[in-house]
Amino acid sequence: MKLKLKVFRYDPAKGEKRYDTFEIECEEGMTFLSALQKIKEDIDPSLTFRHFCRAGICGTCTVYINGFPKLACKEQVLPYALMSKEVVIEPLDKFPVIKDLAVDHDSVILDLKRFRSWISGFKESVRIPPDVSSRIEKAADCILCSACQSYCPQVLDEGYAGPLIFAKLYRFLEDPREEDREYRLKEALEEGKLYHCLSCNKCNNVCPKEVQPATLIRELMTYIRLDGKGQP
Repeated sequence: MKLKLKVFRYDPAKGEKRYDTFEIECEEGMTFLSALQKIKEDIDPSLTFRHFCRAGICGTCTVYINGFPKLACKEQVLPYALMSKEVVIEPLDKFPVIKDLAVDHDSVILDLKRFRSWISGFKESVRIPPDVSSRIEKAADCILCSACQSYCPQVLDEGYAGPLIFAKLYRFLEDPREEDREYRLKEALEEGKLYHCLSCNKCNNVCPKEVQPATLIRELMTYIRLDGKGQP
């Protein structure tokens, strides 16, 4: 079965943007990452894209497939071939494109540093109880693929931290080893503009690890409404 892949191309040297169409033979079990690798190896060696683990745990290969962010290493080609003869593959939205499907993730890295995405004043003697562990499990599953960040319409609002960052803030707020919970809430409310969230649930719908950032954002709002300290 043949499938056409309409792939976004960007040449930084020329500042040229275009779409190239490649026709590939679909095979059972083929992923979009495999398809891109086949194009690079057999048709156009200049095609640029990111990949690393090929196991759906590093988030590196995220691209837009027919307008939705997907992990290229996990998304199967065959279902698309059965429904359509052409699939559009594009880089993540709202990120600067370096070349073709590769984008610059520096904004996320800088925000992870800005919002101190690590335990503050680590208490080595404190252990995480099972009930707490179950609450933070989803947030801890985030693989930094930026699918939610790219698909969120509100990240265009200057200063809005975005669903990826809020999921991280929730994870550290719930962690009993974190000493400064008040500062975490201040980060979310004042610096991250938590209440600018549109509650559209788009981030929930595209997260490949089912972290449900929008749900965690609502949990953060609940903490703040209680007494500003995250305590009932």
